[in-house]
Amino acid sequence: MIRPNLFRWLSLPTGLLYLWLFYQLLFTPAQMLQGFGVGTEPHAVFLAQRISVLMLGFAVLLLLSLGLPRSTARAVIAAAVSVNMAGFAINSLWGATHGILTDNAIPVIGGIEAFIAVGYGLIAVTDLLKSRGSVEDR
Repeated sequence: MIRPNLFRWLSLPTGLLYLWLFYQLLFTPAQMLQGFGVGTEPHAVFLAQRISVLMLGFAVLLLLSLGLPRSTARAVIAAAVSVNMAGFAINSLWGATHGILTDNAIPVIGGIEAFIAVGYGLIAVTDLLKSRGSVEDR
């Protein structure tokens, strides 16, 4: 029986999401900020453009690691993405509940971010346990 590779299945769309965020934050930051109900002051636009590079880094990391086998390295990648997405989810939901982010889609976006965070968290734990188990078996 062929088991689906959850890491690959989750990393392709997440990597593409990071790539889209990179593009939006670098080339259309004011429109993206306005869409979330955030001001478009020059400082905010500048920070959005700087943050775009972080998105590009995560996109490259995920898209180039699609074929990695279960390993400690893959567990570390999954843990990093899980923490990043959990932070996004917390910020999205906090911003929506405190009236900072006024777009009605923000809770949905926060939910998607939380789903991705949990998925990568599960991958990190299972990959780490499996890779440690295989090292101990040697």
